[in-house]
Amino acid sequence: MNVTTSKVCVAILFGLWRFFWGILPMKLNKLFRKWEETSQQSKTFVNERRHKQIIYFVALIQSFGGGVLFATCFLHMMKELYLSIEELKYKNGVSNEYPISQLIISFGFFFIYFLEEFTYWIVNSFKKRKCNEDHIRTIIRNGENVGLSSVKPSKISPIKTIITKQTEDGDTQNSEKILARTLSSKSTNSIKEDINQMLQEEQLTIEEEEIVKTREQLMRFILTIAALSLHAVLEGLSIGIQKMADEVWYLSISVSLHSASILFCLGVELVLAQTRLKYILIHVLAMTLASPFGILLGLIVAEETSAKPTTMSIATVVLEGFSAGAILYIIFFEVLNREKERRVYRLQRGFCILGGFLLMALLQYLQSLYTRDEIEETIKKLNNIHNFINKINITSQ
Repeated sequence: MNVTTSKVCVAILFGLWRFFWGILPMKLNKLFRKWEETSQQSKTFVNERRHKQIIYFVALIQSFGGGVLFATCFLHMMKELYLSIEELKYKNGVSNEYPISQLIISFGFFFIYFLEEFTYWIVNSFKKRKCNEDHIRTIIRNGENVGLSSVKPSKISPIKTIITKQTEDGDTQNSEKILARTLSSKSTNSIKEDINQMLQEEQLTIEEEEIVKTREQLMRFILTIAALSLHAVLEGLSIGIQKMADEVWYLSISVSLHSASILFCLGVELVLAQTRLKYILIHVLAMTLASPFGILLGLIVAEETSAKPTTMSIATVVLEGFSAGAILYIIFFEVLNREKERRVYRLQRGFCILGGFLLMALLQYLQSLYTRDEIEETIKKLNNIHNFINKINITSQ
């Protein structure tokens, strides 16, 4: 099987694999609801005991996937990027010893970092806007409950003086005298009319509140899909730009293990949040198609590289470095950081991380043996061809 066929097969299998793990929590939800009689209030299959089992299973899978990605990044992707840059430098006669591969990986790392920070900034801006609206509605409701005491002091400070004086002294006659002295041109009825008008202008209706909430959820939903899809595209791109079939399969195995844990966790969270079915399906389809799209995009880039060696080789190296930087970010800021923050199953998770790393290290070693045997076989064939040509030349002489 050649490289192009391998990439197409991996793209199809990868899409089916991601769709399976994304839709699995929904199927489990329906299955467990049939098996177990639940109360009228319960809308999910998750009770306290089963929730702990799911957390335990997901934690081990995520830890194993983190070890797999760690080995993939450090033992495979960084090495391949370094060799590609050295080959490119040799072809162009560059003898600079500057660590270009590490620089490109760092740029890819910071690109994903600031992209995610920008996404969080947009989401948090919506949260602050929502908090301000809630604060305004709370003030308005308090104004309705306590009457005149919620109005700004600059407008009705005489009223507040009356209430305070009445509370302290308990003298109604004195309060009435103070009221007569402190009220200026506006009567109490006119102040109440102003308050009612202000409440009517500022208070949001229930429909408007629902619209704001829906827009916020939709924006957060879109940003989440965009961020995760970009990660998936870059992961697929790192597979699509590989030059050998065994490298394609090796990298696809490591990325698929990590993506399975992520998609399953996201599916569980969506089910627990009782998200609408159409939103779950949109999310799963977007995540399913992202990685195959990245693989096919990498395939196109790799094909163009053979047609335009210099320009496209540089583009391939940059994309490969950015992919390594993206996976490096995922390792340290999403996987290992999350594992350090957890306070349960520490020993089991540590062994799972180590197990994932050792598995991919073993596969990398077997790949190197296969590659060495393949190179030796190619050298033997070239020597045989060279000897055959020499015999023909001797015979012709």
